[in-house]
Amino acid sequence: MLLGSLCLTANAQTLWNADHLAQVKASIDQPFYRTAYTTLLEEAERILPMKPVSVMMKEKVAASGDKHDYLSMARYYWPDPNKPDGLPYINRDGLANPELDKLDRNRLGELATRVTTLSLAWYFSGEDRYAEKAVEMLRVWFFNKDTRMNPNLEYAQTIPGRYNGKGRCYGVLDAHSFVEMLQAIALLEHSEAFTAKDSKQLKAWFKELLHWMLTSQQGIDEGNQPNNHSIVYDVQIIAYALYTGETEVAERVIREFPTRRIFAQIQPDGRQPYELRRTLAFGYSQYNLSHMVDIFMMAQKLGIKIDDATSEDGRSFYKAMDFMMPYVGKTVEEWPYQQIVEWDYKQQEICKDFYRTAVWVNPSRKDYLRVYEQNRRIDPADRFNLIFVKPTFVDDAMAHAATQLEVAWQEVEKLRRQPEQAAKMRVSPRTIQKDGSLSLVGSHDWCCGFFPGSLWMMYDFTNNAEWRQRATSATWRIEDAKSHRGTHDLGFVIDGSFGHGYRQTGEKSYRDVVVEASRTLIKRFNKQVGLIRSWDFNREVWKFPVIIDNMMNLEMLFRASELTGDKRFREIAITHANTTLKNHFRADNSSYHVVDYDPETGEVRMKCTHQGYADESVWSRGQGWGLYGYTMCYRYTRDAAYLEQACKIADYMLSLETMPEDGIPYWDMKAPDLEKAPRDASAAAIICSALYELQGYVQGVKSVNYLKAADKILKNLYQHYRAEEGKDHGFVLLHSTGHLPGNSEIDVPLSYADYYYLEALLRRHRL
Repeated sequence: MLLGSLCLTANAQTLWNADHLAQVKASIDQPFYRTAYTTLLEEAERILPMKPVSVMMKEKVAASGDKHDYLSMARYYWPDPNKPDGLPYINRDGLANPELDKLDRNRLGELATRVTTLSLAWYFSGEDRYAEKAVEMLRVWFFNKDTRMNPNLEYAQTIPGRYNGKGRCYGVLDAHSFVEMLQAIALLEHSEAFTAKDSKQLKAWFKELLHWMLTSQQGIDEGNQPNNHSIVYDVQIIAYALYTGETEVAERVIREFPTRRIFAQIQPDGRQPYELRRTLAFGYSQYNLSHMVDIFMMAQKLGIKIDDATSEDGRSFYKAMDFMMPYVGKTVEEWPYQQIVEWDYKQQEICKDFYRTAVWVNPSRKDYLRVYEQNRRIDPADRFNLIFVKPTFVDDAMAHAATQLEVAWQEVEKLRRQPEQAAKMRVSPRTIQKDGSLSLVGSHDWCCGFFPGSLWMMYDFTNNAEWRQRATSATWRIEDAKSHRGTHDLGFVIDGSFGHGYRQTGEKSYRDVVVEASRTLIKRFNKQVGLIRSWDFNREVWKFPVIIDNMMNLEMLFRASELTGDKRFREIAITHANTTLKNHFRADNSSYHVVDYDPETGEVRMKCTHQGYADESVWSRGQGWGLYGYTMCYRYTRDAAYLEQACKIADYMLSLETMPEDGIPYWDMKAPDLEKAPRDASAAAIICSALYELQGYVQGVKSVNYLKAADKILKNLYQHYRAEEGKDHGFVLLHSTGHLPGNSEIDVPLSYADYYYLEALLRRHRL
């Protein structure tokens, strides 16, 4: 059913979605939107003191002699070096001539951008001064007798020395910036600053421009172009027609679009031959498709669906998108055509096209959404986030985490350079000390790898190179840990940092450190006991202590075996997992913290705790280590015994009557006076991350229950345990418990809580 012109006049939001913008406005303080909103306001503030631009500012005058006539020059035309006066200018495709900066084209773009920025700033903030400035700029460019632009493009994209000073048909594209501006004006119309008279005048101006585009020779010729020019022409015709109430014009162009444009410009295999012949072949192919998406979105406002139009021989928009898809995330060398500049930029632009298509045009194309998520680079300041993105819970949580990690990075960089910290080679944050100061640790601390790992995961999620640079720096600061034989925690330290680095970059230097650390770790393996020794202290009590935490270091050994083909790493990991499975668990499937062995006979000497409440209590983080460890062992071996044990641990923890409603366990589930006992967000994060993986290995009700439990934990961690933005030295989560019996790290943030929380968010995102 077609919308009437009265409705369209009242709501000229034809490319943006008014309901979505209202939801964004209601959620503007959420982490995902906050940076883009703050940046928008900063840009609006910079614009406020600026003088309005007009066509009267140019140094030259069009051939008409009327300075009110818009004048621009063809972008890729330069003086002919073989002619004394350089005339006529010649084409150098892909290279822009800076002479065009002296004419009207850039000022037109500046006007459109500034009005759009100010209108959005007014809409989201309610600050009238933004609307007032936007209206001032509109009046100068479009209405004021002394400064207004005549509503035509007769002298757009002129070529010096040709056509007697007249513009080319390509000049019609110069006004494309007005399309987005009109979306912003649809918001501005609700302000007091933009009067009914302003609205009437602006619609009249665009009605004249629309008439010129439909009847002038330049407009007709542009509409007959066989490439992206005609698509952009159609975008403008539709947008201006809808804005001015000429709905019949818009509908006609839309209904003709499949035959006139899609079938004519796209080959059955998806190639766009007129774009592929350019020196910027990828960029122009993307540019063309992006404007097709614009048209599909505007068509929806008329109740018309044309995105799925397909010719008899298979030509379609989706064929063209599918043709481009394999080259997203690739290097320019892998693109079989030319793209002499802007490869990375255009990669990100097509990611946005995939997103808009999947979210706003055809939600069945989940593959497009995956391409976007795998390859997009998150720029938190990008206005695209405000206008088009529907953030998930994970998007908000990761945006909050990114803000915190930014704070953490700055504080760590400042603190580690202080003489005392530098002398002790303290480089990585672990927690906040009792006096409120940030605690840094060196490369022999079991927690030193979690901060680099968190940075790697932020890079993984955002594809932002700045996070990679930071992760790289933080990772190499702890390299010497690879040879540290005095700890069983090399998996935490090295696989959580260098392992991430290798998996995300493929650089051999990271791989070599992981393998070297694995060789160091297996030197603690005792064949008689069948385990890797955990601690070396407390020798007057223990002879060969093994803690449940040690299950977490086996992952590095499995990886090292895959990387090298050396079966020893895998065999030791399996032997350790099997011996732990035999001796560490009670009949109810809860776990002891410490099991001590006789290193000569391999016999169990004692079963006890060190960080839990009592020997027979249930130390929560230990249960998380066991759950995570056996889930991971199943991933690498597909041994059903490991999957069974992981499920037993999960079922035990999830069925505890004493488990708090929010799923965040007490530090020990059998501690006295539980209601007053501290929680352990770190245990919750570990359990949550493990459950997201475990649910994929089981089926039916069990899988559903694990997923629901993980979702509940994750959302409660975000909603109730996250740090306030910019506070707590950049830690992400609060309320973890490290070693309560030792009166250490009680109700504090911990680097490993953040690490497993981020991992859980990434795993949820990938589901």
